[in-house]
Amino acid sequence: MLKKYRLGTRLNISFGLVLFVPMIITTVFSIVYYSNKIEQEAVNKINSDLKIAELIYQNALEEMKSLANAYSQKKEIIMLLGYNVGEKIGRELSKSAQGDQIDMITVTDNANTVLVRSHAPEKINQSYLHKSYTAKALSGKSFSFTEILHIGELEEEGLTKDLRIFLKDASAFTLTGIAPVYDRQKSYIAGTIIVRRILNNKADSVQHISRYLSVSAALTMKDQLILTSGTPSDAEEQRNFIPPPVDLARKLEENRSFHVKDMRRGGSITAGVPVRDYHGKPAGILMVQNGVASYLRTRNIAVVTLLGIFVVGFILAFSIKTIIGRDIVIPVQKLREEAEKIRAGEYGHTLEFHSGDEIGELTESFNTMSQELQQYDRQIREHNLQLEERVRERTAELQIANQQLVSANTALEDTLEKLNPGVSKLIGHNKQQLGLVYATEMVADVCNYTKLNMILGETLMGEFMKKFFRESHKLLAQYKGMFDKTVGDQIVAIFGMPKDHSPASPMHPFDAVACSLNLIKAAQVINAEMQSAIQDNYTSIITRHNSLSDEDRRNIRIEELRFQCRVGINTSDPDSSREIDRMRMVMMGAETYVDYTAQGGAVIYAFRLESNGKPGHIHIGENTKQLVSHVYKLEDLPPITLKGLGIQSGYRVVGYQCVFENIYPKTKIYKLYCNKPPAMLTFLMNNICVGKIQIREVIKIKEYLDVDILYLEHMAGVYNLCMARAVIAYAAARYLDMDEENLNALLFASIWHNISALIPDSESFIMSDPKTQIPENINGNLVEKILSEMENPAAGINGADIIRLAGFLDYKMFDRTCLQTRNRDVISAKEAITLIKLEGKSDPEILSAFESLIIAGENSESAEIQEDTPPAFPAELPGEPEQLAKIIMETFSPEQQKELLAKLCPADVQGLQNPLHPGESQQIENLP
Repeated sequence: MLKKYRLGTRLNISFGLVLFVPMIITTVFSIVYYSNKIEQEAVNKINSDLKIAELIYQNALEEMKSLANAYSQKKEIIMLLGYNVGEKIGRELSKSAQGDQIDMITVTDNANTVLVRSHAPEKINQSYLHKSYTAKALSGKSFSFTEILHIGELEEEGLTKDLRIFLKDASAFTLTGIAPVYDRQKSYIAGTIIVRRILNNKADSVQHISRYLSVSAALTMKDQLILTSGTPSDAEEQRNFIPPPVDLARKLEENRSFHVKDMRRGGSITAGVPVRDYHGKPAGILMVQNGVASYLRTRNIAVVTLLGIFVVGFILAFSIKTIIGRDIVIPVQKLREEAEKIRAGEYGHTLEFHSGDEIGELTESFNTMSQELQQYDRQIREHNLQLEERVRERTAELQIANQQLVSANTALEDTLEKLNPGVSKLIGHNKQQLGLVYATEMVADVCNYTKLNMILGETLMGEFMKKFFRESHKLLAQYKGMFDKTVGDQIVAIFGMPKDHSPASPMHPFDAVACSLNLIKAAQVINAEMQSAIQDNYTSIITRHNSLSDEDRRNIRIEELRFQCRVGINTSDPDSSREIDRMRMVMMGAETYVDYTAQGGAVIYAFRLESNGKPGHIHIGENTKQLVSHVYKLEDLPPITLKGLGIQSGYRVVGYQCVFENIYPKTKIYKLYCNKPPAMLTFLMNNICVGKIQIREVIKIKEYLDVDILYLEHMAGVYNLCMARAVIAYAAARYLDMDEENLNALLFASIWHNISALIPDSESFIMSDPKTQIPENINGNLVEKILSEMENPAAGINGADIIRLAGFLDYKMFDRTCLQTRNRDVISAKEAITLIKLEGKSDPEILSAFESLIIAGENSESAEIQEDTPPAFPAELPGEPEQLAKIIMETFSPEQQKELLAKLCPADVQGLQNPLHPGESQQIENLP
């Protein structure tokens, strides 16, 4: 930012930012800080003085209590209770009261009859009205308190000599002490004695506070000042008490201590505390006050000191800046001026500047440079004249060399054109990895290619093979597979290898199986086209078939021709010590041809799995099976023998796992609904739309998204997951005897909630409004209520809680991750229920339902769970064998099918892999 300014300007700005601005900020902050600190010290001091003043006032009250106790023990008082000599004793007590500064002494018996009055000896034998505190004294307690007596009450008490000091409606502020009087044997309380000191116009109490604390003090009765005292004469700042500028009546109502500060010249700091009467109500305010002159003086000294430091620092900084500017900026400006002259070609100029620092050295270097430049300029002019002659000589030599280079280039291009394209790529990039790898080999082969070529001809068969290879390459690009090579009609690909700058996919076993399933589908589409082509060209095909030899015609039947492929897949394990698990990436070839390919036992295993397979089948090895078995349906194959590698197992990919294989089979839910899912659930799953597509097609949702997401088919499908959670919620709700209307609403809400949570957000995919998808036979209000409760949970049994718990159990108990046990561990149903109980937010009845449906089934024997009710056959069996076989396949499990066939034809079952699928027409079952 500062680079566009000149050096002098930048120097001034830098000094301002580095020195002047921080100094100003520091000075202002210090002044404000110390001013507040001094002010706070003044407040703390006056609050401390107020607490001491309050203690002194309390001591005055204690003194009245002590005086009351002392008078109650006088013999004449005790004698008074037995004899009627009150007037005489009252006159005696008046003398004692003057010495103790007591204005009123009153003695009553236990019937509250006045026996003695020191201030009015003749006014006795009357009833005493103040019974609230005399009753407490008659119980044996001595105490003191502040009391305000109206002038009328004083007249009733007989006090007349000092009433002139009060106004007509005024009151007296008194300190009152009261004590019980015992009889001569001290066996019982015979009466009470009450002593009072009227503080009006008696400044002794506040003067004592003022002298002790060296402050001004005051006492108010209600909101009127009755006593004030100035600062003692020996105090540093002598002043009289000045009423603070506050509403004392309001402060009295607030009934708490306060302070008021005025930090101006001549101001003061005042603190007050309420004085409470016998009932605890505020009767007045005790205040202390101190002047602020000493604090202001301290603050001014601090401010002057800080400003002085700032001025001195400013002068020093300015002096340093001036010195630096003189010793740096001015010489640099001169150097710039001379450099401009040199740039214009005026060499030889020098500067006169004598200094021993770096600027002086720079000036000397500049002068030397200027002189040398002048000399070099002269030499360059001389060399330029010689260079022209040399250029003419070298031009002829360069033309000859250029012709030789063009000839060599042409020869090199001719050589590179003969090389394999893979060699050029490896030479240019050299980014492929060699050695042992963790990858998956896929081998796909077109079945009966020779027969098809003989019957269809090279031209027609070539078109179908071109389509097959085109679809293969598309699928390999989609599923991140690396095309390795073609071996005749075979396609070899490797999954899990990095391509260019892209990282290797950790999901390559799933990628390979998903790619193969789609490759089988592509072959089926090509087969449909081929069958149509056979019908269109039937005459020429018959002619070609008739031209074959008798043996070939017997082996090839036109009606049995099918365009099918079979696939073998195997995954390597570089950490294994077995050769069958190893795959190595190698460079095969010579100088003119190099092939980057895979070798090893794992590759041989994949080729043998493919060659031993049937048309339309996908066979996988043991390592691949361990990784993908929780997502895909598999069935065992007969072992195959590999030369030098022993006997190895194989497995056939049937399709994706269905929803009930993903719901933990050892539960009552599986037993109840595996063969008969709720009809409404099936209807909703097949008809609800969440955007452009239906839920049953949501597995293809990536077609509508611009983002690159993981393949949803690797997660057993959103369809299966939503259906699984809906089944769990449905089972719990039915267990709780929920009616049909609520059950249907619960199913819809469960499906919609889970599909909304699982589909990623995208501008290309917008969720539909659920109201538009609710069927007519489902109560829309109930659905909206359940969905709203998902956002705002409600107490008790409700559909939202059931849906939430079903999702929690599904997530905790049933593994749906892409790579089994790598992302999270599956826990038992009992552990999942325990976690919900610890949470403490679910209704006990709902928890009981889940325990009965899940934990009981999980703990039961597997044999007991397998005992399902016999499958229900349709009322009328079809006559067509193919339809009957289809019903048997849809109704019975593979084990039940084998058991049924063993009973029907035991002799024919031996050695059959799947007797319900004769021939080679078995199709891959794709779920969902």
